[in-house]
Amino acid sequence: MVAIAAYERELVTRLLDGLRSIRGVTIHGIVDRDRAATRVPTVSVSIDGLAPRAAAEALARDRIYAWDGDFYATGLIERLGKADIGGVLRLGLVHYNTANEVDRTLDSLTRVAG
Repeated sequence: MVAIAAYERELVTRLLDGLRSIRGVTIHGIVDRDRAATRVPTVSVSIDGLAPRAAAEALARDRIYAWDGDFYATGLIERLGKADIGGVLRLGLVHYNTANEVDRTLDSLTRVAG
């Protein structure tokens, strides 16, 4: 489990670093690399001018599977001001994902956000 957690931290750090470089993407939650051990490898984002459902569908066309919605955190999504657009886009990583898959996701998100 220690090795799995360390590997997932590497993946989520790679994802967060890449997301920070995409114009129009807002990351919700912990983004500080020094606090990577305090978060799970699931990242919620918003893309300026794009509904989460449209972003998830665009990623799916690239065979990248993501979720959209409020994930039963309705109060939080309301406080973030995201309820009217359908919530957020959620990207989840686990120990069987690869760095290449993270890079493909970032490439796709760059196109989607552009």
